[in-house]
Amino acid sequence: MNMGKGIRASYTVEAAGVMAIVLLVVMVLLNHAFHVRAETAGDFTVHEWVERKRHAIENQEEHEITSQAQGMRWSIEITAPVFRPEETLRMWSLAE
Repeated sequence: MNMGKGIRASYTVEAAGVMAIVLLVVMVLLNHAFHVRAETAGDFTVHEWVERKRHAIENQEEHEITSQAQGMRWSIEITAPVFRPEETLRMWSLAE
């Protein structure tokens, strides 16, 4: 058996360098994935809040609803008109 033989040291050093690069790339990709997830969750939260407020009866007298949020590397501002179903129904009756 070849008990005395081993791997040359140059292979070990190269493998350590490659693994350092691979781990760095994995960490960068995970950081970016968490950033995209946080931005998406923040966007959805603001969208949901605006949609709830624009359909609420207490906001019937306003013309539009505006909301904004800001995260670590992102920000969003959403403006939507207040939903008034009677105006839509009037338009449909005109079309008929």
